[in-house]
Amino acid sequence: MRNVVAYCRSAWEPQGPSAVRRQARAIRQYAKGKGLTIQSIYMDPGVSGSSLDRPDLQRLIADCHAGKIGTIITQDPERLSRDTSELLALLHIFQKAGVRVEFGTPEGRTRLASLKVYLAALLELAESKAVIDA
Repeated sequence: MRNVVAYCRSAWEPQGPSAVRRQARAIRQYAKGKGLTIQSIYMDPGVSGSSLDRPDLQRLIADCHAGKIGTIITQDPERLSRDTSELLALLHIFQKAGVRVEFGTPEGRTRLASLKVYLAALLELAESKAVIDA
């Protein structure tokens, strides 16, 4: 069975317990509730989500391509990327590698659902325009 891993990122790292460590703790609890065990945690503390040039994100992508990962759990889509086109590119990379992505918070799952509705509407609009232009 391929590994279940966590990905945590925060652009701002305050004094005291770090945001990425809090994310990791919450993801472990989420996974435990689903009967899953987190095998590895990829962390990019103090790194902006506006770029994909993050050390542990790049390591995560490489491990996905190598077939080492079955599921990635992160809190919400913004942990992966704050740029919608880059988020879609990442989700596509993971899908092609056969990796499932889960969001550990209700807000994260809601944001993904909203993104899917938005994309479906865009596709429908593009298809309608293509029929009109034909």
